[in-house]
Formats: sequence, C-alpha cells, structure tokens
Amino acid sequence: YSVALMYCGRLEEALEYAERGALEEPDYPWIWLQAGKLRAHFGDKAGALAAVAHGLALEPGDYEFLTLEKEIKAGAPLEQMEYHWINPDADQTLQQGLDADADDKQRSISCITVNEEGLERFWRIFGPKPEQYTPNAPYTQFPYMVNGRPVDLVFQMNEGGMSKLSTDWLEQLRGWLQSGQWLERDHPDGRAACLDTVLVGLDYRMGLLYKLTEEDAYFQVFLNPDGTEQEGTFWSSEGEHAPELYTEEEMSAIEQHIKNTFGEFENVFHELVSPDIHVDICVVPPSKERSYYTLVTMGMGAHRMNVPEELAEYKLERAELAIALPPDWKLDEESLKDERWYWPIGLLKVLARLPISSDTWLGFGHTMDKQSPFADNTKLCGALLVGPQDIVWNGGEVCTLPSGEEVNFYQVIPLYQEELEYKLEHDADALIEQMAEVSFVVHPDRESSLLE
Repeated sequence: YSVALMYCGRLEEALEYAERGALEEPDYPWIWLQAGKLRAHFGDKAGALAAVAHGLALEPGDYEFLTLEKEIKAGAPLEQMEYHWINPDADQTLQQGLDADADDKQRSISCITVNEEGLERFWRIFGPKPEQYTPNAPYTQFPYMVNGRPVDLVFQMNEGGMSKLSTDWLEQLRGWLQSGQWLERDHPDGRAACLDTVLVGLDYRMGLLYKLTEEDAYFQVFLNPDGTEQEGTFWSSEGEHAPELYTEEEMSAIEQHIKNTFGEFENVFHELVSPDIHVDICVVPPSKERSYYTLVTMGMGAHRMNVPEELAEYKLERAELAIALPPDWKLDEESLKDERWYWPIGLLKVLARLPISSDTWLGFGHTMDKQSPFADNTKLCGALLVGPQDIVWNGGEVCTLPSGEEVNFYQVIPLYQEELEYKLEHDADALIEQMAEVSFVVHPDRESSLLE
C-alpha cells in the first residue's frame, strides 16, 4: 500500500505506512527497501542507510539494496531511486538507455513528485489557474475557455505527472484547442455535437468527448500524440456497445457499502477498457483489525444476471466480489506486470464478466475451473464463492440500492483441482465443511484441504 501511495504522489502517507510495515513485519526485506527510499526523500539519510543495512542483513548481496545504498549516499532524488528493474541485467539495459520500455517506465514514476518549475511552465501555457481547478482527484481537471466556450480539460494523472509533460507538446495542445478545430463535430450519422471534454493521458494520447446538441448522449474519438485520429476507436454512449454502468446514486451506495463492510479505501484500480461492464477494483489496505488486503469489485453488479425464475424471490441478480491477500502481496504497477502478483485481480475480472459471456449467474457455492494454474508459483486453478469473511457488521453481505434492488457480495476462495472435483462429487456445503480450517486469505502455496 505504501508503494501505491508513493506512485500517487502521497509521500507523507507512503512513509507512514512503510514505517508501520517495518515495525509490524521487520523480517520482510522489501519493506526496508521502501522505507529507505522514503526516508532519504524526506532528508533522513542516516535512517535510510539503516534501512538498507537491515535489508541487506535479510538479503545479503541483494542488487536492489546495494544500488539503493549508492544512490542514497549520492543524494539521488526519489524518482531516480525508483527508476530501476528488479533484474540486474534488465536494469543495466535500462540505465544505459537501451530498454525499449524506458518511456513506459519513466511515465510510471512521473507521478511520484511534482516538478515545481514544470508546474509553473504548465500554467504559463494554460493559465491563469481557474478557481474551479481540481488536482489529484485522482486526475487533474479544470475548465478551459475555447473561443468563449468552456471545455473541461482533464489530465489523467496527478499534478506530478502533469508537471513533467513536454512543454513543446503542451504548447501544441493549446494551439489545437485555440484554433477551434475540435469545437464542433458531427456524429457519424450526421447529428451535430459540441466538444464537452478533452482527456489527456501520460502517453500524450487524447480523447475528445462530444455531447450531442439535441440529445443527452455522448460519443468520443481518440487521437494520437500528433493530433491525428486513431482508426477504429470511436465510442458512443448509445447502442449495444455501451457498457452497463451503475447510476451515480447506485455507485455512491456501493462505494459506501464497501467502506462500511470491508474498510476504508483510497486506492482504486480503474479499468481502462470496458466493453460490457466497467469493473474497478477497490483496494482496502491492511489495518489493525485486519492484517490483509481486501480487493473488492465495483461495477460487476451493474449487470443483472440471468438467474433461474424459481430463484427470483431471493434477489440474486446483482453481485460484487471480494478476495483477501496477505499484507506483503505486491500491488505496485511494476509488480502487477508479473502474473504471480496480478492473478487475483485477473480472477476477479474474469469472474465479474462470466455471467455476461456465458449468459449465466454466480452465487453462493458456485465454483469456477480455470483448468490450469493461475500462475507459475501456485497450483491453485479454480475458485469457490462464499459469503463475505471477517466483515465489520452483520448484513454486510447485501447492499440495498436506492431503487430497493439488492447487490450480493461474495468472497472468492481459490481452489486446487482436487477440491473442485470434491465439490462436484459431493456439493458446495461438503467442500466448505472440508475447508473449515483453510484461511480465506490467499496463500499460493497453502496445503490442500483434502490432504490426510
């Protein structure tokens, strides 16, 4: 969680969680790597070197700790300390400027700190800064006047990322805006529309969101960094291809229910491409009450599942899912490129879309068989849905929406192949009884519940 906070630019909180983690789990080496970087950033050089020494005592000769030690002594800034790969050979390629993914790596760390000079340059281009300026929420947004017409300008990053965008490119963006060439556009079927929002990504790709002048509907076109239009990327809020979404009131109810039931959260893994439903993942961090992460879907329940008519009275059409992970599970952007850390998130997304792709439903006691291990460090290959575990208050398994409809929450328990087969041979209740001593917190190498 400390790493996630750091990548969002919330460095004081990141340090607080790193120090807490070092106190609670002093034998976990990588918390000392995080503590060392953040202590150095806040000027505690001695404390940073002490953290490195602690890490090296746990992992003698480790490349990451030895590299960090050199950078702390040299007074390197935080983003330089983060500009590394774990693998020594891959890191040397990165440092020599030979890595094809160097730009992606640079963008991934650009939101950690704010370049004040860069921020000043930004406002010299787009200023003066308006009163309605909203930074870091998590994006940065403000109204921008184009030929006397207000347009929402949204930079899909925090101020740190915005402060490091190319000045030349930003001036080019201002030129495109002020030319008025984007202000009006016809829908492919000829209906007139006006520019509502311009979205800018860290990779300089843009989205132009238009509102139809005669209807409450939108469409979006996508542009390359050079302003040319990307082919085959048109999106419309109309028609069968628009994803199913909660209403604003429903989303608010779901979000509050997750906080009340599983705990407060600030970090959300936002889904970038949503062909059918928009499935975000809320990350509830470990706490004194719960020494584990809880990842909860937010968006699956926008779709009403195809529940058998004989079960209609039980209001099982809508659902959201949760999975619990150990406190040392890596959820930073770089680690999640590795399937060994990403697979629980992938599992939630697959399960969330299963009722749509298979025109079916998911509920208590249902299982899913992937038919192969989730990652190369585990033999877990399936999942069982049970009621939410270790929740704050009774009734937390159901969220009642403003309309009176209900959204059921289920816990995802990963399974071994023999456990899946046991459920098929017996039933879900028999498997749940068999797994009574198995923790609901995911452990990739746990013992099978069927071992004698």
